[in-house]
Amino acid sequence: MASKYSKLSIVTPVYNEEPRLTEVLDRILSRKFGLELELVIVNDASTDGSIKLIEKFAAKDKRIKVLENDRNLGKSQSVKKGILATTGDLVVINDADLEYDPGDLHSFIERFQNSDVDVIYGNRFAVPAGSQGRQNKVIYPKYWLGNTFLSFFSALFTGPRAHMWPRDMHCCYKMAKGNIYRQLAAQIKSVSSFGFDTEITIRFSKFKQNGRHLKFEQLPVHYNPRSFAEGKKLRADTDGLKAFWEIVRFNLFEK
Repeated sequence: MASKYSKLSIVTPVYNEEPRLTEVLDRILSRKFGLELELVIVNDASTDGSIKLIEKFAAKDKRIKVLENDRNLGKSQSVKKGILATTGDLVVINDADLEYDPGDLHSFIERFQNSDVDVIYGNRFAVPAGSQGRQNKVIYPKYWLGNTFLSFFSALFTGPRAHMWPRDMHCCYKMAKGNIYRQLAAQIKSVSSFGFDTEITIRFSKFKQNGRHLKFEQLPVHYNPRSFAEGKKLRADTDGLKAFWEIVRFNLFEK
């Protein structure tokens, strides 16, 4: 059977990730996804040696497209910028923090090739394949609780609207058809560091194609959480409150 999709675009936002960046890029670029690969790296005005590493990789691999922010814009706007620069049939985000395994993207691609799905979210709370029945490690329970609550609260809006019930709204791995992703990314208004996940979920749920809502699915993914000592940037209190407000804002007050 002929492939429906031929090119995968991976967007990787980078902010001061020098210690992990080489391994992250090696993991992505060494994978055989069965599709032409485009890696769009957005350097968000890093102050360490990240950009030198990025340029080193880009000089050797033509699959890499490098974008730079003149000032730090945060993850949401960096991801938006990266998605708008993609050309792939399928688009997904892969953070530069070693928390995710690009090998999980194979199951996403296979599902797209063999079904009429439009968007797939990863789920860190399900048991991933090859884990011998073990769930992913949780090192900060308050983050697990916060994400679970925010995912549930968001689903109270997106579920009845479009049958979108994400268990893990803030999972990095969100793969969607490229034309849809680019159209909706252009509408992203959030400037909070982690508001992209919230707003894009709402926009996916409101979007209709040929009179129908998008077909949404979820797949389990591996997750290796890093600690604050290792560079974790999310803050449960401030970022959680912003996410709560943005769920309300983009569902009820803004188109």
